[in-house]
Amino acid sequence: MKSEFNPLAWFFRTVSNTLNGAERSMLDFVSIIIPWMVPVIPAYLTFFHTADPNMMNFPAWVAWTAALVVEALGLVSVATAIRFWYYNMRYKDAKKHAPFRLAVAVYVVYIAIVIVVNVILEIVSGARSGWIITAIALFSLLSFPSGVLISIRAQFGEMLEAKTKSAASDQSDTPARKKRKQKHASAYKERIVEMLNQTYQQNGAVMSLTDISKQLNLDHAKAKGFISTTRKQWAQDNNIKSNKQLGF
Repeated sequence: MKSEFNPLAWFFRTVSNTLNGAERSMLDFVSIIIPWMVPVIPAYLTFFHTADPNMMNFPAWVAWTAALVVEALGLVSVATAIRFWYYNMRYKDAKKHAPFRLAVAVYVVYIAIVIVVNVILEIVSGARSGWIITAIALFSLLSFPSGVLISIRAQFGEMLEAKTKSAASDQSDTPARKKRKQKHASAYKERIVEMLNQTYQQNGAVMSLTDISKQLNLDHAKAKGFISTTRKQWAQDNNIKSNKQLGF
């Protein structure tokens, strides 16, 4: 029985699917863009402390350069460390391991620079309270979680891409594998008997082994033994006798 079309249900289902799709797309967008925006905060703190006349008194362009370079160093060192760690997990042979500890050491250098510039200088100047300096220290370390998120998203994307390529490769190989499996004559036993019956009913002749192999697209050298056995059994079952040798 054909169900009746419900326009109200269709409307709410369409709206629900649209909103769910928009929610997923928005979440993906936020998860991509936010980790790249987070380093702006520690970069500004580095700029402020290097450009402040009461601290390092760098020219503005040098201070901005220092802020960008330091934050880039933090992101790259975290991303490299995670990539090296994942690579080492895949290969147990120590000779093939990437220099994970060296990448971690580079990040430690970044942490030291950020702490000295953004925290130690604040403590020395004494212009702010301890809790404010603590907040500055936490903001200065935001590049670590952002770098981790960026790295694991990129790593996961590479894993999905590799999985997709592997699935596509397996799918393209499937017809070839099926074709190789069809080369076994035993899979065509019923078809062989059917061909023998049809040919014998039409002209009273028994098909040769070569003709059977050819029509089934089989390797005759490998299939002729099974085909011959099947043909002999078929002849006995149908009480077919001939003074002539059956064709090959």
